[in-house]
Amino acid sequence: MKTGKKNLFIILISYLSFISLGLPDGLLGVSWPYISARHQVSLDSLGILLISFVAGYLLTSTTSGKLLTKISLGLLLTLSCCVTGVSLLAFAFSDYWFLIIVASFFLGSGGGAIDTSINTFASSRFSASVINWLHAFYGIGATSGPFIITWMLVMDNGWYNGYIVVAIVQLTLSLIFIMTLKFWKVTSDSQEPTQLTGSFAESIRLPFVWITIFIFFLYSGLEIGVGQWLFTILTESRNIAAAQAGLWTSAYWGSLTLGRIIFGFILTRLPVHGVIIGALIGVVTGSFLLLLNAGNHISLTAIILIGFSNAPVFPCLISVTPKRVGLKHTANIIGFQISAAMVGGALLPALAGLLTDYFGWEVIPITYFIEAVFLLLLYLLSSSKYRKVEISAM
Repeated sequence: MKTGKKNLFIILISYLSFISLGLPDGLLGVSWPYISARHQVSLDSLGILLISFVAGYLLTSTTSGKLLTKISLGLLLTLSCCVTGVSLLAFAFSDYWFLIIVASFFLGSGGGAIDTSINTFASSRFSASVINWLHAFYGIGATSGPFIITWMLVMDNGWYNGYIVVAIVQLTLSLIFIMTLKFWKVTSDSQEPTQLTGSFAESIRLPFVWITIFIFFLYSGLEIGVGQWLFTILTESRNIAAAQAGLWTSAYWGSLTLGRIIFGFILTRLPVHGVIIGALIGVVTGSFLLLLNAGNHISLTAIILIGFSNAPVFPCLISVTPKRVGLKHTANIIGFQISAAMVGGALLPALAGLLTDYFGWEVIPITYFIEAVFLLLLYLLSSSKYRKVEISAM
């Protein structure tokens, strides 16, 4: 296969991988009432599944660098998609609650490995534009998951058939990976092969690496926190009707996905560093407008601005990682970054919710603004530090 066609083929598979990564994330929200009824557990038992999922996700995302010293990237992707597919089938067919908890752990394990592995591969092989589009496809997958379950319910086919459909997608992708093992290399054909053998201890001692990890913690806490609490803020504090608040929440996620597509084109013209700074300034501005609570039009503008400005941050930060830490440490550092993002996405929205018991709902937009300001300052700090290190190494 010619190089150009091969690269296009790999990019298409990577896009499909991120659609499949987003699909399971969107299934549980719609199907959970039916799952809890089947297993005769309370609705608040969802927390058990989420804890199990996060534990599995963190296990593989933090150790992906170590795993890649034992097996190839292509084989890791193959096994991860297979594990994810089998876990989804367990959700569909198992009548035992404890097996669903186990399946949730392995679903998280497979997702964490796919997420980290594809990001490691993409950051070393693709441009920032392609990586932005890659993450846009995750949004398409996450949006499609609820639609699949809802369609099955509307057609009286049973919620579990949605899990079977997504499982088939995952298992098919596993077959595609195993048939294309030789294509999944971190270095391109024109580069010398590089082994991802950097130890955790070596990676964690790199200059300013903790700053970049904390940036991912903050970013995901902000991105997920806005999506998680926005509907409640609008309905409980700002007297917005539920239907309108639902549309505004959808507008946030829609602007995030659309922004990643648009920024993919912008990044073909502008440098990554400038785009990240501009985007973070946009997040600060949008967060400030949201906390002002200066009327519906201003609030909606703020919501769309936050979503659109958030769009390129995560994929662009991933794309600059190999240049900053070197290919030897890329898998380890991206694993740390994605793990930090998972923890931040869980802890910071939870903390914001706890603060409402003392300060009311309007404290949450204030936390968004504080997080956005810290994000901008930490990125500027880390960029200046890395540039000093690069200049001194010349």
